[in-house]
Amino acid sequence: MSTYHHGSNRVQRYARFEHAKPGHGSGAGYERWRSTEYRPHTPGERREDVYVAHHRLLAVVECYPLEEPIESILDDLAEKDVHHRNGVKWDNRGENLDPVDHARHASITQKEVRAWAEDEKRQRERRAPGVDDDDVCDGCGEVAELLATSPGFAGERCLECAKRECGGEPIEV
Repeated sequence: MSTYHHGSNRVQRYARFEHAKPGHGSGAGYERWRSTEYRPHTPGERREDVYVAHHRLLAVVECYPLEEPIESILDDLAEKDVHHRNGVKWDNRGENLDPVDHARHASITQKEVRAWAEDEKRQRERRAPGVDDDDVCDGCGEVAELLATSPGFAGERCLECAKRECGGEPIEV
């Protein structure tokens, strides 16, 4: 069983919320917490930047029973990946998070990537010749005259998709 330490890290008493840069690489596109911590095994000033993915922290409180001891939750979660069911890295609602074994997560992710690529291909093939990707809603895939951005979602949406994603809140075009 792992040993967890609680208390001050003697370097700084806060963590900073960050958005990791998009792209490929460790943590790309995920929201995360960053802290500089005192670590006796670290050479030099014995300080080290520590990053924790926001969705992993939320999985502790959203995906496990409240009565379960924190040590057993952290031990279980250490062996797992936290999957975003809808594929949106920053959609950290409890119902979108699912702790799964690494191999299963890789399998799920590959299936989703292939399915999304097939959907995109079918949508492109259905379009009339000369229709540019910039004229297509990233939500429903239909050609739309007026597109808008929705807070928290990548790409542009037709007004109906943007309204639906914003829960009916006013949107800017």
